[in-house]
This record gives sequence, structure tokens and C-alpha cells, in this order.
Amino acid sequence: MSTVKRLPVHIANQIAAGEVVERPSSVVKELVENALDAGASRIEIRLSRGGKRLIEVRDDGFGMSKADLELSIEPHATSKIEKQEDLECIRSLGFRGEALASIGAVSRLAITSRQRDSSEGWRIEVSFGRCGDIKPHACPTGTIVAVEDLFLKLPARAKFLKADQTEYARCMKVVHLFCASWPEVEFKVLKENRPVFVCRSDLPVKKRIEPLVGPKVLPHMVEVEKKGNGLGLYGFVARPEAVRLSSRNFYFFLNRRPVSSPVLWKALNEAMKGFLVKGNHPAGVLYIEIDPLLVDVNVHPTKSEVRFERPGDLYRLVFHGIKEALETQIKGRNPESSISGAVSQPGYGKTAESISRALQSSMEFPLPWQGRDDSSLCSVRDGQGVGEGGYLDRNKDNKDRDSLGAVSALKNQTNDSFRIIGQFVHSFILFELDEELVILDQHAAHEALIFRQIREEFLLSGKLNRQNLLVPHVMDVSPKLLEDFGKAEEVLSDMGIEADVFGQDQIVVRSLPVVLSCLDKDISRLEKVIEKVLKNPFMDQGELVRDVLAPLSCSMAIKAGEALNVAQMERLVRDSLKQGVTNCPHGRPIMIRLGRDELHERFFRR
Repeated sequence: MSTVKRLPVHIANQIAAGEVVERPSSVVKELVENALDAGASRIEIRLSRGGKRLIEVRDDGFGMSKADLELSIEPHATSKIEKQEDLECIRSLGFRGEALASIGAVSRLAITSRQRDSSEGWRIEVSFGRCGDIKPHACPTGTIVAVEDLFLKLPARAKFLKADQTEYARCMKVVHLFCASWPEVEFKVLKENRPVFVCRSDLPVKKRIEPLVGPKVLPHMVEVEKKGNGLGLYGFVARPEAVRLSSRNFYFFLNRRPVSSPVLWKALNEAMKGFLVKGNHPAGVLYIEIDPLLVDVNVHPTKSEVRFERPGDLYRLVFHGIKEALETQIKGRNPESSISGAVSQPGYGKTAESISRALQSSMEFPLPWQGRDDSSLCSVRDGQGVGEGGYLDRNKDNKDRDSLGAVSALKNQTNDSFRIIGQFVHSFILFELDEELVILDQHAAHEALIFRQIREEFLLSGKLNRQNLLVPHVMDVSPKLLEDFGKAEEVLSDMGIEADVFGQDQIVVRSLPVVLSCLDKDISRLEKVIEKVLKNPFMDQGELVRDVLAPLSCSMAIKAGEALNVAQMERLVRDSLKQGVTNCPHGRPIMIRLGRDELHERFFRR
């Protein structure tokens, strides 16, 4: 029978190191964090064989005394935490006090350091958990940490390392992350004693993020900036219609620390809906400033996952910051989109009744993890429009419109500066505007306008006006879908659909929304809407509008291949420019522009 024994210290440290030191990039991360916490303004990283043979990090920080250096290699020794209360307000990158001890347990570690006010430096060596004596050593101010032969005596760990170039690339990814979040620090990387990367301290933030997002994406970045409830947001998001990415290239930094959080990803994905084409991925970098008391970074050994005390505030900050930045950028490229006012009822195809309401700006949807709450909708801000916009009723007089908060400065102005060229393959409208050839996707444009109209009414009032059916419709449903009918009934009512349980496996539909009145002739589409709500009765309003109503906009819009006369084309172009729509609800762009210079280049005229 086996007996319980205490493990030797160096073996215990090797086991514990598994949580901190996974591969060479983990070592680079820990050592650079220590250098930054020491106030370094210049950091040099040397790598050999992707970090397997050598990782050396030099900094010009505060340095350590003999006593500090001797204690630094002990487990759970740190200068950043003194009492329990310090864990509630962590401001440093490293604080666990286990990095150097863990690294020394799985490598040959040498640390040389000199304080700024000292004339003498000190050096200590650790070989796979066994410590040597501390000795005087000449060195510049700061600290030099050299890690050699990583996992050499731990073949079970070494065999999981990848090729040298792969490990090197992972180390560089860590360096690029630090470069993006510490703009005042200069970074330099040497590979096999040859300089391969330099990031100066005077390099603009936008240029420092280039290694993360790529040089092709950088020109299409839109600046994001927002503050609220003690939180700050700054960064860049790529214009979705300008770049196509096969993988996600988005990074969050919380108080300069790269992090991942379901709250942040949910806010990003919701904000990008309507801008991002299916199959495309967002790109960008966002910096979030938050009181350390409101975040717990001590939930993961690598500190990459965090928890928030007020996730709702953070969600709204990121959601509205991204959405407003993209919408502002769109308005800047579409002068007509900044004009609010009356728009005539479109006459270019199937459409619903126009809505005589003002546009709404910053809607605050209920949070994804909360139930629906109509009180979470913000009040209207006069004269500004939502992302996908909407129609207003010209038949209302100016007094009525003004009482609803709309701007009456338009005075029935229209933009007649465009010239219709014609229709291509009965799907695309070609027109000339500001010395540019513009190609409009007629289906995507009409779909975007219809969706804007539907969403506007829904978000302004929290519900859609209903219209009674002359003959109630009975539809068959599975008994399982009726289990949460009480909740689904509320959602359907907000959508303008009045329905009641009719027997054990049927419901009777008595009304439908006015804006979707055309569906009474194609009741199967209405049934699909009801069935989706029955399957997802707890979805929030923001998701409901896009996931349920967007497909209806698609079905109601002009189709590709449908012939239009000149008057219909003019009306569709005019309303698209006036409303500033740029993407359909699925994220596809509605128009592309070809400038005269670009055409000259295509035909080799310059």
C-alpha cells in the first residue's frame, strides 16, 4: 500500500509550472509583463530556436536589490500584492508571484539586475528548480532574464512543442499584443542575434496595431471612442464592406491587458449585425478602461479571462461605441443620410404603409442574458437616425412631425444630382453621382429600406400596430411548442400578432402587423414567423427584429431579375441616398462606387 509523501520542492514547482509555462510564448508573456510592471521604457527580446534554446528579455526598469532578487525565484513571492484587499483592486499585469519560480523549474534560468540608485548588480541562476548562490555581477540598470533549454529535462512537455518557426510566430504574437497596448514603450526583437522587429515609442497607435490586423485592413479602420458610467472605450474597427476576412482578427484590451469575455464578444457580434456579411469576420482593436475594483482578473492562471461586476454597462459601452462609429462613418460617406425629414411613400414595388414617426438614435436593447424589458429603450434624440433608418410620412403636416421630434429643416428637398444610366440584367441599377459610377443592388437596397421601416416602428414603440384578419387563421403546431405559449403570446402581441391556443395542437391567429399586411395573401410566411417565436419565446427585442423580421423584408423586397421603369429606379435610388442605407439586414452592401480615376487606371489612361 502506498503512503503519502511530500514532494521535493523542485518537482512540485515543475508540476505547478504547467499552469503558467505552456510554451516559449508563455515565458515571453510573463517576462515582458514583469518588465512593464517595473516601469521599463525599452524592452529587448532575444529568441533562439523559437524560444526553445533561448529566451532573453532585457529592460531598463527599476531593477532589483540583492534581497529582492534572491526572493524573486521563490514560489508566491511578489512585490505587487501585500494584503488580501489588494486582490480586489489589481493594477499590475503580474501579481501571482509564481512566474519566475515556475520558469526556473522547467529551464536554466539566469537573472541579472541592478537598481537605478545602485552601483552594483547581482546575478542568480536556477537550473530546473535547483537554485545557485547569488553573486555580484556587472550590468546596466534594469533586469536581464535569460531562459535556456526550456523543457530539456521534461521530455513529456517538450514533445508537445511545435516547429521552431511556429513557436517563434507565437512569441511574436505576444510581442505584437504588448506593442498595441503599450504605445509609450519601445520593443525590439532579435531572432538568432539578428534584429527582426522594432516598434518605436513614437509610433502612432493605429500603426502599432498593424501586425495584429494586417496591412490590408489598416486603411479601412474606423475610429471608435465612447465614455459612460465610469468606463472608457477607444480603438478601431474595420469597415465590414471594405474587407473580407476568413478568420477573426479582433482584440480586446482591458486596462492594457489582452482579455477574452463572452460579454465583449456578444456586444461585438450584436453591434456588427447588419454590417457584416455572413461568412465574413470582424477586425479591429478596442481598448477598455475600467476601475480595477469592477473587474476580477484573477480567474485564470494566464489572466486572459475576466469577470465584471457591471457587465451590462460594459456591454452597452462596446455595443453602442462600435455601432455609432460605423453609422457615423457611413453618414460621412453619404451626405444625404444626415438629412432627417419627410420621405414620400415609395412607388417602386411592394411596400408597407409608411410610418409617421421620428428616427431613433441610441437604442439600448435588453442585455442578452436578461429578459425582455421595454423600459430599457432610450428616449428619442431629435434629428438623428438609427443605423438602418426608416420612412416618415409626408402626408403629416410639419407641426405633427415636429411634435414627434423629427427635424423639419428638410422642407421637401430632394437630391436630383444623380443621373440614371439604366438597369443591368434586371438586377442592378447604374447611375452617375458626383463623377462616380454607382451600381445599386435593387433587391438589397429595397430590402434595407423595408427593414428600416419595420425596425423603426418596433423600436420606437416596442410593438407593431396590428390589423385584424377578416377570417381568423387556424394553424397546426406541435404540443411541445405550446409549453411556453404564455411568454410567446407576449412577444407575438408586441409584433402585432394576436393569437390564442385553439385545442391541444392548434392556435388561432386573429391579427397581423400592419407593416406586414401583405402576408395575409401568403399565410405560410406568417406561420413561419409565429413558429420561430414559439421556438424562441425568450429572445430579446434586438434579436427578434433582426432574426424574425429581416427575412420578411427580404421576401417583400423587389427581386433580382425584376424589370423596373425609369421612375421606379429613380425613386429607389433617391430613397436609398436620402435614408443613407448602405447594407441590407444580412450585411451585404447595397451599392459600389467606381470613381473616374479608378476607371482611368483600369483602361490604362494614367
